[in-house]
Amino acid sequence: MEREALLRLLAEEPGAAFEACGAAIRAGAEYVVWDHTVPAHELARSYSRRAQHMAKIGNPMLGGTEAVAQLQISGDRPLRIGEAKVENPPTHFQLFLTADASRVVACIGIDQR
Repeated sequence: MEREALLRLLAEEPGAAFEACGAAIRAGAEYVVWDHTVPAHELARSYSRRAQHMAKIGNPMLGGTEAVAQLQISGDRPLRIGEAKVENPPTHFQLFLTADASRVVACIGIDQR
């Protein structure tokens, strides 16, 4: 996926995680969007557990609550997964896009410190 296309999609969605991810990509962060899809309900289950674990260790995920809720209501819809990484501060962004990559459904930012 081209950088400008992903930036446009991120800008269409409200929320701190979308904004932070867009800023990171705009600043040159490495990113990838994979072609394969995963049913949203599988992602919801996995990221719900991950969010609970991160909160327990004191490192909540930026946009985690909103992302899990969006994944849950997406049911069995196939979603593409992407990620972006920035080194300073070390942050990992997880992206969830529609199967045709026309919309970013959810975004999570995870502080890697």
